Amino acid sequence: MLASRGGMLRILVSLVFVSSLAAAEPAPVIGGSRVPSGAWSDVVAVIAPDGTCTGVLVAPDVVLTAGHCIELRPTHVITNTVDHAAGGDRIAVKWARAYPTWWERYDAGVLVLEHVARGRARPIASACLANDRLRAGAPLRVVGFGATTPAGTDDNTQLYEATIAVLDPFCETDPACGDAARPKGELTAGGRGTDACFGDSGGPAYLDTPAGPTLLGIVSRGLEVLGLPCGNGGVYVRADKLVAWIEAVTDRDLERAPCDAPADTIEAAEEGGCTTGGGAGLGIALVFGVRRRRRARQLPARDRANAPPPPSIRDAAARAPRSPDARVR
Repeated sequence: MLASRGGMLRILVSLVFVSSLAAAEPAPVIGGSRVPSGAWSDVVAVIAPDGTCTGVLVAPDVVLTAGHCIELRPTHVITNTVDHAAGGDRIAVKWARAYPTWWERYDAGVLVLEHVARGRARPIASACLANDRLRAGAPLRVVGFGATTPAGTDDNTQLYEATIAVLDPFCETDPACGDAARPKGELTAGGRGTDACFGDSGGPAYLDTPAGPTLLGIVSRGLEVLGLPCGNGGVYVRADKLVAWIEAVTDRDLERAPCDAPADTIEAAEEGGCTTGGGAGLGIALVFGVRRRRRARQLPARDRANAPPPPSIRDAAARAPRSPDARVR
């Protein structure tokens, strides 16, 4: 998951793949460290037929993940593990739903499980807490099951964590930031060798408080920077913007860290969503972290000029001009 140098364009829509990339041998720790057994029990592996993501428990039977991960139609999650290939509790997904207009606003979705998981959900940082603590340079902890090499080509299945620094607390300076999520719906963090990567989408970013870690946001996509896929930082969706929607669609009450604020609510008109099984065919460019199995690897299109563009009219790249040299520090 936590990888070093390089830019991070992630393409999902048409699932254009590279079939013959040489897999880099993963070092024991690149930009992060392996999670010891029993730690971060609220983090889960999200498993689909053709890929994996990361997710985080927000209620005993509800997992928050990235919206583009819902497009993979996850079948189950693996909880209570630090290596999803070596064991853990396998729980089937009862139903899944993406946030309305996830491709342009909040790249988020929920999975309701067939039964409760053993891990305990952590409180979600309330809007006022997030607004007060989010500053450039502020430390966050990111956790996920994703790739651990700069190219994102390894087969890591273990849980990693790292401390990353906030770059832009309001996601205003990088072309990867979305206008529809403003104000204060996203942030950028990481880079300079410590980052999320393929397979980390939907994984949690935590803010440390005196009462313990609180869920600040989830991994969405990479910054608009040329180079290897992972290592230069990424965009995170703030969890406080999702609370009211999650509670509305799941009928669950979520725990929030102290300091609730009106900003935790969203428009009632957006309490729908795109449910898997209904044939939703949404797409997005610039989403990262969907970890395709080695038989089908995603192509970072901006690094390969001859690649055909994705067919979806909802290409997130159309929201803002690309600026390959732009680098948030």
